[in-house]
Amino acid sequence: MSSTRAEIKRHTQTRVLDAAEQIFQEEGFAGASIRGIAKSAGVSAGTVMSVGDKNALLVRVFDRLIEAERDRHAAGTIVEWETARPRPAPRIESRLAGNSTCSGRLVALASPFVAVFMRDDDLARVYASILVSGGHSSSLFSELAARLTEENRTAITVRGCTPRAEAAQKAGALYFAFVGLLFTASARRTADPADLSADLHRAFAAICTCKEKG
Repeated sequence: MSSTRAEIKRHTQTRVLDAAEQIFQEEGFAGASIRGIAKSAGVSAGTVMSVGDKNALLVRVFDRLIEAERDRHAAGTIVEWETARPRPAPRIESRLAGNSTCSGRLVALASPFVAVFMRDDDLARVYASILVSGGHSSSLFSELAARLTEENRTAITVRGCTPRAEAAQKAGALYFAFVGLLFTASARRTADPADLSADLHRAFAAICTCKEKG
């Protein structure tokens, strides 16, 4: 019975989040309302509030958009294993151009976030402001942060560019630079993905200063 209740709860949450995503994208954050989301989802306003208030719903919706974009991006990523080293290390090669250096691979890893932030720039600004206020948590600062930091660590050590002893600290610095530039782009209404990618490339190159070629 408890399993059934849990499944019903998950299904209801998905319906609410699906409805919230549609309304946020069609009406914007300011135009969206709990009542409208409830009507679209076919549930009561109280049920919507049990999933989250408007701010929490936007954070959850935007986190889902990021995850979905990452999944699409992963389909274009080849993960291999180099066995020539004493300890095998994963090599991540993106089909995106310009990934023959650390900074290029890092920009490729960041591309799903760039796509979402630039595609939904108005919602991205609200999302960033909610997170900066500290009122709501996001996977961007928890599970997703850990995964992205680990991917950064892989990208900068895979070809021996960064010593493994320095990798964790440098990968953390890359993550914070990345989040800072995302939020800055949202605040200044940067709508061109190429501009944000160029900013990320410069920041990553400043942190990952190796002279790796090919």
